[in-house]
Amino acid sequence: MMNKDNRIAITICMGSSCFSRGNNRNIEVIQNYVKQKDLPCTVSVTGHLCEGLCRQGPNIMIDGKVYHEVDPVTVIGLLNLHLDRQQSN
Repeated sequence: MMNKDNRIAITICMGSSCFSRGNNRNIEVIQNYVKQKDLPCTVSVTGHLCEGLCRQGPNIMIDGKVYHEVDPVTVIGLLNLHLDRQQSN
């Protein structure tokens, strides 16, 4: 799901449960990935408040799809999946 400026939207739950259960680390992993791959013009990273999926967290949305129980290793795989697919289109 591209946002209004045609970048892939990555949204990170910043609710206290998701944040303390791993999104505090996932944010750093995502930011480093985007920087290392030189993708700031391709990707939009934003945070959002709790959406009530706390038991399934940490939660992240990439390209319109919600992912649950995301850890730093999973984040890298998801970024590779979504960003590689987007770059090949």
